[in-house]
Amino acid sequence: MHGETISVPPLEGLTITEVKEILSDKKLRYSILDSIYIANAEKGVILEQNPLADDLVKENRTIYITVSKIVPPKVSMPSIAGEMSLRLAIAKLESYGLKVKTKYAPSEYVNSVIRQEINGKEVKPNTKIEKGSTITLTIGSGTSNEKIMVPYLIGLLVEDAENKLMTSSLNIGFKDYEGCNCETKKDSLTAKVYRQSPIRSEQVAINLGSSVDLYFTCDSSMMNINLTDIDSLNKDSLN
Repeated sequence: MHGETISVPPLEGLTITEVKEILSDKKLRYSILDSIYIANAEKGVILEQNPLADDLVKENRTIYITVSKIVPPKVSMPSIAGEMSLRLAIAKLESYGLKVKTKYAPSEYVNSVIRQEINGKEVKPNTKIEKGSTITLTIGSGTSNEKIMVPYLIGLLVEDAENKLMTSSLNIGFKDYEGCNCETKKDSLTAKVYRQSPIRSEQVAINLGSSVDLYFTCDSSMMNINLTDIDSLNKDSLN
């Protein structure tokens, strides 16, 4: 076997079962070097290999692989409610690998977190939860009847619309995709707001913590973006 080499096959994207079969045929071995959880990666497949594909090695050489975890790791829910501002709470949750949504409710603790939930259920500090989970924070909007203008949301993706409502101390209400004209679930992620209720108008102001209903579409011709109205209001933009 002196001088004989084997070309390492490409393994990235394959399952462990597939790798075992391919390397066995090549008279090569494998060893799992690491296992990593990546939220958007396919689960249970090879992410990296060493030596690389097409490298020349001797028979019985061990190929070291990194695999994507199937189950996300657990993290402890940090203590947020009643202890910090919204800005600090979001920064802390994101540092734990968690996602954040907000809603507003009347409270004397203005712009402070008063409750933390997952799927509508309150989650206590130190509870073990999956990394990547979405935490819904209820934010105090004050106890007054203070009004705010409804922001202009036409043409925005759902995430951008939610962020814009959050900065206005408002909640996202009903989300309608019935007239979306999107063929797949992936398409719906690119759907944009073509109608909102209440509308954006100088004559329309609602209480802090109120909800705005949004209607989405993938058909750009359905969006009637009135730039003149936006400029005249001089408060919002599409960005």
